[in-house]
Amino acid sequence: MKGAIAKNFLTKAQAAGHIEVIEYARGWRVYHLLSRSIYRLLEIPESQNRHRKGDASIRSRLITLDYVLENREDEHYLVTPEEKLVFLARQRRINPSFYQDSAGQLLPLIKSSLVSLENRERPATSLVRLLFIDEGLLTMTKFARVLEELEPLLCALRNFELIYGANSDRNFEQAGHEFWRRFARYGQQSESMYTRDLFGSRSQPQQTRPPISATITTIFFKYAYPPYSRKESRGSRQGSTSDEA
Repeated sequence: MKGAIAKNFLTKAQAAGHIEVIEYARGWRVYHLLSRSIYRLLEIPESQNRHRKGDASIRSRLITLDYVLENREDEHYLVTPEEKLVFLARQRRINPSFYQDSAGQLLPLIKSSLVSLENRERPATSLVRLLFIDEGLLTMTKFARVLEELEPLLCALRNFELIYGANSDRNFEQAGHEFWRRFARYGQQSESMYTRDLFGSRSQPQQTRPPISATITTIFFKYAYPPYSRKESRGSRQGSTSDEA
């Protein structure tokens, strides 16, 4: 019965132009919410999420969703740009040049990153977590570029944890080396980092954690995700411009 209800709901949503169905090989389907009227109800009518994303971006968002579902009871998420600005400017009093452009807007990388607090009751001192998703990277070039851009902000936060999430552990060792190559320069303090997966296993390589209290945690998502090289979408073409409720 539940399956029939879900199927009927999705069929009606597609017919109304609220979603499109993106089909992949081996029967995978991703349902993309693109109706402006829905986003208007959420008070973000011009959200970039309305636009169709590439395969890598879709996989990244699915992994992000799994992370949030796994940790929704333990973390407080800063969802909107306004929440992030209040946190960085008022609660942490961070130098604006570390997270804003000349127009006073959040830098794109900060705006798009998933940011959460370990303790929502004490945002001024809480551990801050940022999520980086490896959607199938062949090299560490992108990760190194992200670290370089985030470095001033992360150091200003003082206590942070970078979550490196992927559905393959191929890059975990390299990611750890790249992280510590950049942040170990701020001092030496004997405290080991750790890696973990969603099933609780941990390993403790011989790394050090600097006085700024920086940590990298790798999470292996043992789930199946749509393969690359998807088929053409067969979603409602009117959905991209439909404004009906």
